[in-house]
Amino acid sequence: MTLFKRQVISLTVLVCSVVSAVTAQQLYSSYSTLKHQHIVTSQADINRALVILPQLLTKLNVPIMSNIQEKKLLAVVNQLFSNTNYSQISLTSTDARQIIRQDNIIPPIHSPAWFQYIFKIPSHTEQRIIEQNDQSLGLLTITVQPTLNYQQLWQISTRTVLANILIAIISSLLVYFICSKNFSALARLTARAKTIDNLNQAPLSIPNESDLAIIVRAFNKICYQLDTNFKNQADEAMKLRQQAYLDTISGLGNRSFFIHQLSSWLNESHKGGLGLIQTDLINESYQNEGFKKGDELVKTIATRLNEVLIFNDVTIARLSKDEFAVLIPNISIEKLKLCSNLLINIFSDLSTNTINDNVAIGLVFNESKSTPSQILTQLDNALTQAKIMPHEAVSLIKDINNQTTLGKQQWKSLLEEAISEDLFTYKYQPATLSNGINYHYEVFTAIKKNNNYYSAGMFLGAIEDLKIGSWFDRHVIVTIINKLNADRQCGPFAINITNSCINDPSFIRWLDNLLQKNISLSSRLFFEIQEISCIRHTDAAGILCSIIRKYEFGFGIDNYGRNFQSLTYLKELQPNYVKIDYVYTHQLNDQTKSTVLSSICRTAHSLNIKVIATRVETETQLERLSELFVGGYQGFITDKQPQPA
Repeated sequence: MTLFKRQVISLTVLVCSVVSAVTAQQLYSSYSTLKHQHIVTSQADINRALVILPQLLTKLNVPIMSNIQEKKLLAVVNQLFSNTNYSQISLTSTDARQIIRQDNIIPPIHSPAWFQYIFKIPSHTEQRIIEQNDQSLGLLTITVQPTLNYQQLWQISTRTVLANILIAIISSLLVYFICSKNFSALARLTARAKTIDNLNQAPLSIPNESDLAIIVRAFNKICYQLDTNFKNQADEAMKLRQQAYLDTISGLGNRSFFIHQLSSWLNESHKGGLGLIQTDLINESYQNEGFKKGDELVKTIATRLNEVLIFNDVTIARLSKDEFAVLIPNISIEKLKLCSNLLINIFSDLSTNTINDNVAIGLVFNESKSTPSQILTQLDNALTQAKIMPHEAVSLIKDINNQTTLGKQQWKSLLEEAISEDLFTYKYQPATLSNGINYHYEVFTAIKKNNNYYSAGMFLGAIEDLKIGSWFDRHVIVTIINKLNADRQCGPFAINITNSCINDPSFIRWLDNLLQKNISLSSRLFFEIQEISCIRHTDAAGILCSIIRKYEFGFGIDNYGRNFQSLTYLKELQPNYVKIDYVYTHQLNDQTKSTVLSSICRTAHSLNIKVIATRVETETQLERLSELFVGGYQGFITDKQPQPA
């Protein structure tokens, strides 16, 4: 219970207690007054009768009283004693003979029985001797009923209770509004505390209350220190990555980074294009113009490469003083040829000589399972051919194993057929936390047609190239949601979102409506977004993540740490988990790589974000990762676990 609620409840209880006490006192006072009112009234009525009746009785011949005289006497008695209050009126002579007796039927009391039980008012009988000139004329006996007393007490009680209830309600509302005003600074402090993980929030205004002002100042200071510490930690992680994997002059990845990215790509997809670029312009600049001009030329080339190659998941690295390497996953051979023209234009603008005199570009297009050494050998062969060709600066080697591949239109037809006829098959790989609990099952999609099997790595590039990622993602998401609705025991599942969907407003609106209708599945469904999408399309990724969070579904960042940009985007998006890029999770005996991995994991760990390592294959690797702020694992080591039905 919050302090505000406790204060409101306490003051409301106090107000209600005071009002109840006042009400009880008022009711008791009214009861005490009305309890004897009928007795006082009867005494006054009988005293008045003692004045009137003696004169009337002396005129009557009591033993032989006529009917007219009896009626006259009854009329006088009824005038003296109301038949609505007195249930019995009796007049007897001195010798005990009854002169008259009047029995009245008292109207029913208009008050509840429980009320009469609580406030008991007994009837009262009064007797007086009628005398004149010291001579006894008879005995007058009356019995009065408290009917009117009950009615008056009931009316007073209901008015009192209703009035005091109204006072209690108004007082309680005033208590609430006064407390709301007095606790407004505390409410702002509480709201900010819930979002303390968010970066760059304006400090809270200092309240007028001196004690709260001290707390707010301390809280603002803590928030500032947390922001500063997180930024410093993220910057430290980025610097460590740069030291291990960045070429300091060009700002591109170094040879080690390129080799790791190449290995990761070959394990994931192995379809795409690679390029090896060598230029004599750099050596000439260093020799003729000095190191400063040479470094500036290297930076210019790196900048232009980043401007021209804007594909998702592209890797650009500087392998040596005059060599640059490019890896573009899932690119078609047609686009790879277009890229060669763009690359040539970069160097033609920097040189006055014939392009073939100062640059050579070797390209390899691959679609089959290969090893890094095979790819690098073919890249070197392509570069050598480019150097010796008399009129061309570019040499392209197609698939090194010469396997037949599908063209762009063939892929389109296959994918459309797979979506319309549901030719997809699904494999589920568990992501397991360090305590042995399966956090979720990542969904891997493939196409099976006849005897042919096409893994996701083979057609994802075609999906992005054909811009049908939205079709594909919608089909997979609906399939998994239907599976979750049909079996409440299966899951949780994690679905990858293609990069093209991040910037698709129609997909985001569709997902919003779908999640709203299936909010009961929020604890059993996760979505995974590529880190490159979070960096290149920050606003669009933020909108998508906010929709996922709005309905309390979970989401994670895949390929975490692959890019050299700052990791501060984590605090803005607040994912449930991140999956460490394969670059950092192998060769853990290398102290530099372990230090980098520990740093980027610690950055996520400081925000209470789960860190999951991918492609974990051995128990030794798992034990080493557990020492580096890694809270979960996924890979071949978990593939032995049973698949969801």
